[in-house]
Amino acid sequence: MLINFYRYGENEGLTAAFYLVRYITYILSGLVVYNMLVAKYITRSQLERYFTVAALFLCAAGLVQLTVLPDFSVLDPALGWDPHKNRIASTFFDPNFLGAYLVTVLTLILGSIFEGKKSRFRVISAAILLVFIFLTFSRSAWAMLAAVIFIFGLFKNRKLLFIGLLLAFLAYFLVPRVQTRISGITDPADSARFRLVSWKNALQISQDNLLTGVGFNAYRYAQKDYGFLTVDNISSRSGAGADSSLLFVLATTGIFGALTYASALAFPFLDSTISKRKYRLVIISLIPALMLESLFINSLFYPQVMFVMYAVIFSSSLDI
Repeated sequence: MLINFYRYGENEGLTAAFYLVRYITYILSGLVVYNMLVAKYITRSQLERYFTVAALFLCAAGLVQLTVLPDFSVLDPALGWDPHKNRIASTFFDPNFLGAYLVTVLTLILGSIFEGKKSRFRVISAAILLVFIFLTFSRSAWAMLAAVIFIFGLFKNRKLLFIGLLLAFLAYFLVPRVQTRISGITDPADSARFRLVSWKNALQISQDNLLTGVGFNAYRYAQKDYGFLTVDNISSRSGAGADSSLLFVLATTGIFGALTYASALAFPFLDSTISKRKYRLVIISLIPALMLESLFINSLFYPQVMFVMYAVIFSSSLDI
């Protein structure tokens, strides 16, 4: 950010710099959770329960949203929300990010269940989250869920793979909208087309600024300079990011920043693969699943997802 400060005005540069401070705060929140676990202010079961209750609240709020505001296209476009229709978005106002959060919490629950801590609350919560992940009709969330189920099934119980495939086939053939969402990937009018444009823009910016990037959280200003944003959409929520977290990191921090970021995620993953700690499958499944999901939305920089992710990553070194 300091290297690229000269490119932008004082206001733009300071705005970008303050987001970096905010991002560091999100990372430190994971360290706070770690210290609370070490000091035994909370237990791992309590932490999981807090996240689960929060996820269940989002599900309940999602039902209210689906009843009161099923069609986001009625909202003023100036607010910057995508025109989702008949999809659970809850208080996030975005079904894709909501799906990422719910799958993340579900992964924690599955980690406990497969470690022999099966309880009625966990089983019922897992079932509810599965239903609401489905109701987001988010393809990226479905892909993330598939990755989690595949890894748990591969390491813990092969029956889970069969059950997952069976449910996927039943959903595809019994729910017409699932077929529409899947087939819509190749539809030029589908939202997937906008992701391709976003990836193309991010790649172009990355290629032109490969060493240092354009500066963390300065992506909106770079898009404006490249002509990718107009007066109508320069203040949109999507203008500050790309529809891929890894491309976003590459474009804003350059190749060295991207490698550093990838290494920071790879280390806890590799450490968990060789360790014998309990709950190691949570990390082994969650990090690849989030990486997969982040190819389609900027989920690795979504605050609610970041908080859970860093809390899990920092506490993964504790065998509790």
